[in-house]
Amino acid sequence: MLYVMHGNEIEKARAKTRDLTDALQKKKPDALFYRITSQNFEEQPLEFLVAGQGLFESKYIVFYDNLFDSKEIKEKVVEALEEIAGSENIFIFLEKELDKKTLGKFEKYATKIQNFKEGVGGHLLNKKVSFNPFAISDALLSRDKKRMWTILLEAKKMGIAPEEIHGIIWWQVKSLKLAMDSKTALEAGLSPFVFSKAKAGSKNFSENEVELFSHELVCMYHDSHRGIVDLWNKLEKFALKI
Repeated sequence: MLYVMHGNEIEKARAKTRDLTDALQKKKPDALFYRITSQNFEEQPLEFLVAGQGLFESKYIVFYDNLFDSKEIKEKVVEALEEIAGSENIFIFLEKELDKKTLGKFEKYATKIQNFKEGVGGHLLNKKVSFNPFAISDALLSRDKKRMWTILLEAKKMGIAPEEIHGIIWWQVKSLKLAMDSKTALEAGLSPFVFSKAKAGSKNFSENEVELFSHELVCMYHDSHRGIVDLWNKLEKFALKI
């Protein structure tokens, strides 16, 4: 499902977006929530959020917050709108006034579009220190245990759910295994960008190691939800032995 809020009454659009995300989170309490801005956006998360899901979570709720100030990001997202709309996950876009061509693209795929017109509106809203939890996947690929551990501590400090970080690590391990078993991105079922990164990172691991990582991630998820282990602690131990 794809929702779009846009217009120069950005405060009203943001308030409506907040109401929508709150309602969706109440309706789907097990879904993981991601807020993506132009500061933490990159092609890898787009691939992850469109195609991926948590190990046992049924849905992601993805809030794309004013990405289109960046022309490069705008082009990537608009190009992927068909895939985004076809995803099992829920996507919400908040943007300032959309140009006619871009709006036409959204109208082709969106479940609902709301235009908040007139007034001046705001520009820099909810400005926060940027933190990109997806950086942990790059740290894994480069086998940088210290960086992985540092990112885990920062994520925990910022109140990010351990299941969200676990999902990112699980997706990267799965991509590693697919890259090892395939010769091309098409064969692996990955985007060329993700495939090339995973293929390069696979040189740092043996196939047996990746298989063991996969098994360990499944076990820690199950055990944490049974109350046997603490997921943060297991993720830290996992990072420190990479």
